[in-house]
Amino acid sequence: MSTAAETPPSSRTEAPGRKSGFARLAWLPALVAVVLALIAAASVLLPPAPAPADAPVTEFSAERAKTVIDTLADEPHSVLDREAHDRARDDVVAMFTDLGYEPQVHTHPMYNMDDPVSRKEFEAKPPGLREPLKDLQSESVVVEVPGKSERTMALMAHYDSAFSVDTSAKNPDDWTFTPGESHGAADDGYGVATIIETLRALKAEGRQPENSLRIVITDAEEVGLIGAYNELAYHRAEYDDVELILNLEARGMSGPALMFETSSKNASLIDFFLGSTGRPATASLMPAVYQKMPNGTDMSVFLPEGFTVLNIAAIGEGDHYHDRTDAPDYVSLPTVQHYGDQVLELTRAWAFDPGGPDLKADADAYFFPLWRGLTVRYPQAVGLALGAAAVIAALVAVGLRARTLRWKQVLGTVWGLTWRTVMAAALAWGAQLAAAALGWAPPALYPIGPNPLRSWIFAAGMLLGAGLVLRMLIKHWRAGSGPEAMAAVLLLLALASAALLVVFPGASYVMVLTTLALMAVWLTPARGRAWTAVPAAFLIVVVFAPVLWFMHEALSLTAMWATVFMAITPVAPLTLVLMSAGWPQDGQAPRAADGDREPSGAAPGRGPHRRLLPRTRRPGSPGAARPRYLSQVLPSAGRHGLLGGPHPRPPATGDPRLAFTAPSIAVLASACDGRPGTWAGPATASRRSPSTAASRTSRPSTRPSGRTFGRTPRPSVVC
Repeated sequence: MSTAAETPPSSRTEAPGRKSGFARLAWLPALVAVVLALIAAASVLLPPAPAPADAPVTEFSAERAKTVIDTLADEPHSVLDREAHDRARDDVVAMFTDLGYEPQVHTHPMYNMDDPVSRKEFEAKPPGLREPLKDLQSESVVVEVPGKSERTMALMAHYDSAFSVDTSAKNPDDWTFTPGESHGAADDGYGVATIIETLRALKAEGRQPENSLRIVITDAEEVGLIGAYNELAYHRAEYDDVELILNLEARGMSGPALMFETSSKNASLIDFFLGSTGRPATASLMPAVYQKMPNGTDMSVFLPEGFTVLNIAAIGEGDHYHDRTDAPDYVSLPTVQHYGDQVLELTRAWAFDPGGPDLKADADAYFFPLWRGLTVRYPQAVGLALGAAAVIAALVAVGLRARTLRWKQVLGTVWGLTWRTVMAAALAWGAQLAAAALGWAPPALYPIGPNPLRSWIFAAGMLLGAGLVLRMLIKHWRAGSGPEAMAAVLLLLALASAALLVVFPGASYVMVLTTLALMAVWLTPARGRAWTAVPAAFLIVVVFAPVLWFMHEALSLTAMWATVFMAITPVAPLTLVLMSAGWPQDGQAPRAADGDREPSGAAPGRGPHRRLLPRTRRPGSPGAARPRYLSQVLPSAGRHGLLGGPHPRPPATGDPRLAFTAPSIAVLASACDGRPGTWAGPATASRRSPSTAASRTSRPSTRPSGRTFGRTPRPSVVC
């Protein structure tokens, strides 16, 4: 058996779809953009370093505020423990008195049995809670800080801590209520300490405020927002001049202090908030999601009355919520500092601005953080128009390429992405419920107490779903189905954007901007995709990262499936953006990833055998492509000896599309006693071409098909 000579590397034909040199690394700038986006998100979510106790007196100090928390939360003090509760009330009164103010204590029955509404609220309580509450009073502490004008901003928090309830009995009538073990260090020692330290810093400036302040430290918030109800029931006239209420709450121990709730038509309010605070942590998604949740704060009482409201709370490490670990030993000073920085800046902007802000607006605002101290915001009309444009443009972009898409693969990709995401989310939720049933974690329906498995279950579900989605998309991409994957993901994003625009308008920006980013990459010509992918990748990550953290901390305690589902959502568009930037495709890809049609002369069918001679440019022209030979279409043939090996490039004369170089074919010949031999004899064929016809040395013969064949020597077998 003879062997073909080794072809020099310079003469080998590069596999179609393969890239060389720096072209293979075209996706690196987009990957760098992903890293920068993660850094940007971290800059928003990481609270500032705490100021020491010896910080300037006009600045907020977390360490000084910590002394307030230590005093207030030295013991549990729910309304069911009257002695401890009264000591906490006296501590609050003493702190304001030490600042030189004269606090008032608004004392009223928790429930007025002469009021039908109050009586109905009382009767709705479980029997185990009605008995201890029926003879109790709420005692809210109020401080007036008069300014030169009667325009008033109210700062509000509550000082009572949470009680405990044993819900092991199926019948609520059999539930047991106890004073509880929560010290209330975060809920709501963070709020009380922030207000007192803020008031101290303002007083240290030594000047009278231009606009008035009203401090309201409510009571009995944990048993039904009773202190807030009583403020409006008995002191409604005192709130006629209140134009803004800033409420401080806590549902966790750490993380940033998030502005998570506003009143409706908040465009001017958001301008005031973002313009006054240096390190805000907020997004319009938070109010949109929170208003659909069953949670409530004191603002749930004031919002229906038409008050303008801002609500701030920390939610990190939410498993300390209402637990014995909500104690001074677990206080996060950076979190307290973030509370104080925002509240002091807002209060100072209100108190010392002679004109004061105009908080009236006729629409909401859409907003999200881009970097620490930089929050993008735009009017609701722009957000709705942008959302509608994204949905329509995505459908149009897919429709324009409908004729080149294999719709069976598109629909299959839609289904594949959906069931993989849903399965991972369901498994995570099932693991959460199983851990609660086995006693390895607090009950999922009432999550009280540290839950070390929460983050692990979330991470496992997210990684499982992300891995499945990533594997699927890479497989499709390398098989040449990039256009179908793009179309499928765009359709899913358009559907999600449309749903959010209807149900959660303030949260729609997450899907809308992701849709626009992916579509921009898809519609960009191949040469420019590497650079279009950079801002697209950055935008997707910087939009999703804070949202995922927020949803994990807010919802993972009870709805792990929702957080895992949301965490997997950006994987598909981000993967396609990175691959579009320059990820190499398989050499046997049937077509380019941008969904261009096959050449008109391509053979019908699918797969790598669709054509042997693709469209090429004229030899010698810039970017002229090398022809594909049989050995490239069937690469295993050369490796296993079925073909004699790689074949040299055709001569410079002639069109490479018009001729084959003769292969050497290994055969089993009887002349060789059954041993492999070599088919020795060139065979050339070409389409009729002036250039090739002139160069032929053999006499052509014309066939009815219109093809010409050169006369070739009789082939022989070489043993």
